[in-house]
Amino acid sequence: LLLAVECGAWQEAPAHQDPVRTEIERAEDAEKARHHDEAAVHYRAAIAAATTPKAQAWAHHEFAETLATWGELEQAITELQAAAQATPGDPSIWQDLGILRHKQADDAGAIEALAKAKGLAPRDARPRIALAALYWSTGARPQALAEYKALLDLDLPDRVREKVRWAIGVLEKP
Repeated sequence: LLLAVECGAWQEAPAHQDPVRTEIERAEDAEKARHHDEAAVHYRAAIAAATTPKAQAWAHHEFAETLATWGELEQAITELQAAAQATPGDPSIWQDLGILRHKQADDAGAIEALAKAKGLAPRDARPRIALAALYWSTGARPQALAEYKALLDLDLPDRVREKVRWAIGVLEKP
């Protein structure tokens, strides 16, 4: 269930950081060519070139997403933690951190990060859906039910609303 809300950057590249943007683009080009070592060098150069918290967070977040695709979850988590330190108010960072912590079997850390994302973006369904699914998967049915019920107060696509109602129906059964 959590896989439906995979790492998805909600932020855009800071336009004022040309060296950072250039290094990220180089990293992405190297990644497309499957030159992972070269991509990592460019991501690290982007991080080093970042002079503002927003640019630092963006560079760390981009590197984290790539590391996650490589299966290097521990290092991806480290990069996301650095991004969160730079811009602690960015819900996408906390969302991604929660997803990766769950993949590393750190469900307590995942719940903490997803709850933070939910608190930062209370009208965004994504962290709440991930949190509800995580609660359910860990056996915390009352918490999952509360999250799913709260989702009904949000503007959801019909298909998602149907799935939320289904989950509520299942969770309300003894």
